Amino acid sequence: MSATASRQTLKSLDEALAELLDQAAPLNRFEAVSTFDADSRVLAEDVVAAVDVPAHDNSAMDGYAVRAADWLSAATVLHVNQRIAAGSIGTPLAAMSAARIFTGAPIPEGADAVVMQEDCEVVEGGGNHVRVMRVPPVGQWIRRAGEDIERGTTVLQKGQRLSPASLGLAASIGLAHVPVAPRPKVALFSTGDELVMPGEVPPEHMKPGSIYRMNERNCVHFVAEAAGIVGFRLPDAKGLMKRPTSYLMAVAAANKDFPTLKMVPKK
Repeated sequence: MSATASRQTLKSLDEALAELLDQAAPLNRFEAVSTFDADSRVLAEDVVAAVDVPAHDNSAMDGYAVRAADWLSAATVLHVNQRIAAGSIGTPLAAMSAARIFTGAPIPEGADAVVMQEDCEVVEGGGNHVRVMRVPPVGQWIRRAGEDIERGTTVLQKGQRLSPASLGLAASIGLAHVPVAPRPKVALFSTGDELVMPGEVPPEHMKPGSIYRMNERNCVHFVAEAAGIVGFRLPDAKGLMKRPTSYLMAVAAANKDFPTLKMVPKK
């Protein structure tokens, strides 16, 4: 048989891949993993926001919460009667008054704009008064409740590979854990009379025709990048080539990560 005829009997890469994928079955279960530990895992269920983000109207700037209708001119002076930091709640804003407010703090009832501190001037000797030097349009520098995420929105989709950004998003809607698919366990083996394990034989003592096993190390990292786990590596796979079924069954039975093994039938 010619070399050309022999090569024609081989399966193409697409055919081999299709056959392998046809034998694959999804892992129809999930596990809850902390958002601190779920980087690169695959989401098993859609994640739907149960809260608005932000949860309330809040200030986008350090400055003063005001009532836009109180501004009469660049000489308008307002009485500062409260201070609202992030995490605290103010009192209703009275007419001709202002609240010193900081980024992320809730907008007090009655206020409809925020003037950044650079556009205000504290009145010296005026006793807690501030001059507003620019007209504040209604809604200025206010981040509305649900502006980033509305309650009921699907923020992460099933099958999505989780990243630091998506895990931060999950945490922002109150999730400490996310449902992820279990990491598939993979067995690796290299076979070939010419293969030598790196570190076992120094280069000067390598036999003619021998090479170091390197593909195995590549595959370990490829499995990790695909969110898998290398369950075990066969140190010597020569027996696999002679008695594949009995050899793999024996190895799997002896390994806690692979208690059962299904052989793929030939088509």
